[in-house]
Amino acid sequence: MNEAPAIRRVTPVQEPVAHPSQLGPGMRINHYELIRQLGSGGMGTVFLARDTRLGRRVAIKLLHTENPEFTRRFILEARATAQCSHENIVIIHEVGEVAGSPYMVLEFLQGQPLNKLLKASPRLPPARAVELMTPVLRALACAHERKIVHRDLKPENILVTDSGTIKVLDFGIAKVLQPDERAGEVSPRAVAAELRALASSGAPDEAIHLTRQGALLGTMAYMSPEQWGSGASIDHRTDIWAVGIMLFRMLAGRHPLDPLRGPQLMVTGVLDEPMPLLRDVAPDVPAELAAIVDRCLLKRKEERVRDALALLRALEPFQPGRYTREVRIDESPYAGLSSFQEADASRFFGRSRETAALVHRIQDRPLIGVVGPSGAGKSSFVRAGLVPVLKRSGDRWESFVIRPGRNPLAALASMVAPFVTSSPTVEEDIQKQQQLANHLRAQPGYVGSVLRARARRERRRILLFVDQFEELYTLVSDPAERQAFTACLSGIADDATSPIRVVLSLRSDFLDRVSEDERFMAELWQGLFFLGPPNSEGLRDALVQPAELAGYRFETPAMVDQMLQHLESTPGALPLLQFAATQLWEARDPAQRLLTESAYQRLGGITGALATHADSVLAKMSASERNLARAVFLRLVTPERTRAIVSQDELRELSGNAGELRQVIDHLVQARLLVTQTGGGANGASVELVHESLIHGWPTLLRWLDEGQEDAAFIEQLRNAARQWQAKGRDSGLLWRGEMVDEARRFQRRYRGELPELQCAFLDAVFASAARATRVRRALLAASGTVLILMVVSAAVALVVISDAQREAERQAELAVSAEATARAAEAIAKAAEAEAKQRLAEVQEKELARQQAQRRAEEASAQVALANSELVRRNVALRSALKKTQQAQLRARIAKARAEKAAEEARKATKDAERLLKREQDRAQRLESSLGSSFVKSLK
Repeated sequence: MNEAPAIRRVTPVQEPVAHPSQLGPGMRINHYELIRQLGSGGMGTVFLARDTRLGRRVAIKLLHTENPEFTRRFILEARATAQCSHENIVIIHEVGEVAGSPYMVLEFLQGQPLNKLLKASPRLPPARAVELMTPVLRALACAHERKIVHRDLKPENILVTDSGTIKVLDFGIAKVLQPDERAGEVSPRAVAAELRALASSGAPDEAIHLTRQGALLGTMAYMSPEQWGSGASIDHRTDIWAVGIMLFRMLAGRHPLDPLRGPQLMVTGVLDEPMPLLRDVAPDVPAELAAIVDRCLLKRKEERVRDALALLRALEPFQPGRYTREVRIDESPYAGLSSFQEADASRFFGRSRETAALVHRIQDRPLIGVVGPSGAGKSSFVRAGLVPVLKRSGDRWESFVIRPGRNPLAALASMVAPFVTSSPTVEEDIQKQQQLANHLRAQPGYVGSVLRARARRERRRILLFVDQFEELYTLVSDPAERQAFTACLSGIADDATSPIRVVLSLRSDFLDRVSEDERFMAELWQGLFFLGPPNSEGLRDALVQPAELAGYRFETPAMVDQMLQHLESTPGALPLLQFAATQLWEARDPAQRLLTESAYQRLGGITGALATHADSVLAKMSASERNLARAVFLRLVTPERTRAIVSQDELRELSGNAGELRQVIDHLVQARLLVTQTGGGANGASVELVHESLIHGWPTLLRWLDEGQEDAAFIEQLRNAARQWQAKGRDSGLLWRGEMVDEARRFQRRYRGELPELQCAFLDAVFASAARATRVRRALLAASGTVLILMVVSAAVALVVISDAQREAERQAELAVSAEATARAAEAIAKAAEAEAKQRLAEVQEKELARQQAQRRAEEASAQVALANSELVRRNVALRSALKKTQQAQLRARIAKARAEKAAEEARKATKDAERLLKREQDRAQRLESSLGSSFVKSLK
């Protein structure tokens, strides 16, 4: 139990202590720093402040009084009231006084009082009125149990927070009842005197409160006869009267004593004058509900509803969804693993607070994202909680539900097609839907225009619920397709004044994926609504109230506590609870109308009910049926381990025996493990797991998924590749090559499951293409070998030619050397001849006397010299020609040598490349022969 706040006098930081009327922003009361004034009235002033110790914002209410007796009594009463710890009562953190005036430190709440909501909609549907008053009655029940009466209950003291929670305010000025206490009673004369004083003050009638010392606290319009001085003591039934006044006002749109105002309302204290009956003012209100309200407004308090709990039980049948439909005989009041639908609103319990919060949020936000973990019941919450409440809110609402699936634009087109097209045949209808989907891709604002036109034409509001929004990321691989779909949603939910609202449900672990469309994310984040698992009280309501609705009860309260205890730390608790309750219902005792503990023990408790049921279904199947069921379950789970919507045509690919597959699917559907949906247009019939809790709570499926974890991503790739291959007329260009072929061979060796015919055909085509590529490579290898041999022969020939060229060059060099020697010899002979001629000429000169005798000899010698000179010239020319030929031969030899060396180098490189290519192909051939040999041995085994 919470400790009572300390009662102490607090001295602010400022000296001297400021009067409450002088307090303002920046000033302090103890460790609370005032931020700004929130409001002011006859009772006091409320400030927003910050708690400098705990770092939180609080509201501080200072009462306008300096009467020490009133201050003392107020603190005592506030201290007692602070002990009321309830989710629908505002929390009092501390009480004290400053400069002789009392103050309270309250939790800071953001929202608007009930009277503002009633101004916008003066008359509410019965279900909405009861829904708003139910939290108030729960708060009163808690206070009345502690002998505390509010005494000033009115719409201004009931706050609807932004999160949808309803809080009752001003319990701090409540009256603590003590035995034989009559201090608060006053005579009618005293009340009349106070009324005259208040009336003469000029205050508006609606704002007049009886607040002075010696008079009772209250607001005239909601004061009970005993508060007007009828002579009866004040107790908890004073608050029952105020509840009756508020219910009358919400259901009839006016006060019971309208048009009386101010002091004229004193007629309330005349016991012999009955209050008007609700049905006389609002004949369309259900008679049973009107009778309850009329009983709250009986002037003699002992004739009224005895307490808040009794009134709460009396109003239960009029809660949202409770009076719309009765459960038929032998109809299960539980949904099992199936999601609640709109028609199941009458048995949807445990989410009233969250429903009220979302109804409040949806008024201002055109786009709402209900985000939560798997198994939190997001789909059920919107379908069976939000939608029915909206339709009973007084506005005309029309709802549409879609799921993105693999073709989100087609889903949108299927929804709006009936509004814009009408075709005599199904084929034309499908064709027009496809055309419309293409149109939406080009003009994403078209859907919003169509829906707004329908809303204006039908004079109603439209709610579009996009269920399982994460399918946009698990089933749609094309980012452009995803962005086109979110652009359409942005075009629908474009403004808060529009009559259209878009609500989507999204698993919290996919929230970051939304950011790929920045515009859509910017609009969605402002409307995020986080839905956690139900609290223990919500789970209790979801378990107990459906059974009570059907006229059954649980055998012992401990049985309910045990079931809830098992779910405290269990993810996806709500579907598991519903399933276990469904199984328990089937094992009920109709004679005693009990849900028995023995049946619960036979089920294996909450945690074992689902696994036991699913395993028992599999155990009744044959081996081939179990293998087929395994393939079906694995196909219905995405690699991210979420549910996948799969068409029945696609599932038929899992087996060549369509009849056996159809029988297995029908059996799993009847066992409530699968659900089939007949889609409209091009979508066709589809199959999916009945709930994601199967993925996380069924050990057999978890084992299958773990075993196939390595194959899951590959199978998804294979499925998509096979579809593209089929869609493109089995184009060979779309077949896998390279490493994917090796991966496919490894997959084929390890995989023991069934594959659809299309995927098998795709793999066969891949392997055939790879085999052809191998044969081509082998042919290329052989050709490469031949080319290599030719290159080697060419290199050998080149070497021979180079060798011959070298030998010829050497021979030419030798001839050049010999010619050079001959030239040198001839030159020596020429020099000797010249010397001899000179000698002979000298002799002729010397022997002039014998000239004539020797003339003939001289002429012969001259002739010989001429011949020698001629020979020498010839030999010199021959020598120069030989030298030139020698130089040319040497040049040709050098060129031939360089070419030979280059050809030899290229031959060596070609030889090495050929050797490497030959070795690689030999290794691949060896691995292929080993693989084929292994496969052949396995096939023989």
